[in-house]
Amino acid sequence: MSKKNFDIYLDLSSTKLSIAAFEKFDSHNIFFKEYDCETNLNKDKLNFENVKKTIEKNIFEIEKKTGEFLEDIYLMVETPESISINLSLIKDNEGKKIEKRNIQYLVQDAKQQILRNYHNEKIIHIIIANYVIDNTSYNYLPLNINCNKFSIDIKFICFPKNLIKKLEELFNSHQIFINKFICTHYAKSFMENTLYTNICESGLKLIKGINKQEVAIVPRKLEKKGFFERLFHFFK
Repeated sequence: MSKKNFDIYLDLSSTKLSIAAFEKFDSHNIFFKEYDCETNLNKDKLNFENVKKTIEKNIFEIEKKTGEFLEDIYLMVETPESISINLSLIKDNEGKKIEKRNIQYLVQDAKQQILRNYHNEKIIHIIIANYVIDNTSYNYLPLNINCNKFSIDIKFICFPKNLIKKLEELFNSHQIFINKFICTHYAKSFMENTLYTNICESGLKLIKGINKQEVAIVPRKLEKKGFFERLFHFFK
């Protein structure tokens, strides 16, 4: 793909389709439009005909506004088929200091458990909800303190793989690559008491790392190199 000056966010729900364009260097919103667009986001009865027609009608408008070909997007999806899975993992630390690699290995272990036991689901977001250090709870990671035991509570937000595949096929048919999927319901939780003007802006903020407790999911091809250095937003 050629170098782009804009990021395009598209939010898809059962009744609406919203599109926004943001400048890469300062995240300024230069374009936002919302369309009535009924669809079915049930994994067993997927119907994207209305979405396809709406996209076809508006690709030119987006390209005219940005001056760039629409080649890739960040896709936000609101679907009743999304699921949240909560796991708690504990480690005996033998009085040693907590290091970031200890947390990272627990997250990796939890991720592998999800992959082994939920074959039909794809992980979209990983959020660390809580840390418990020697029976004391924290909503942030207290590094370099000594403890006997610590645990973490992790939430995984997942979409059905079948839904992911169909959405990828839909946009691939227009030569549009999906950079990342975002759960709209999760993004909406960051809109309360904020000045965000639209749901796409909330999705942008998530990608930029507004939730310091979210784990940055690394593409498979990058996992072998620098995986643990890239794992958390707050370790960057």
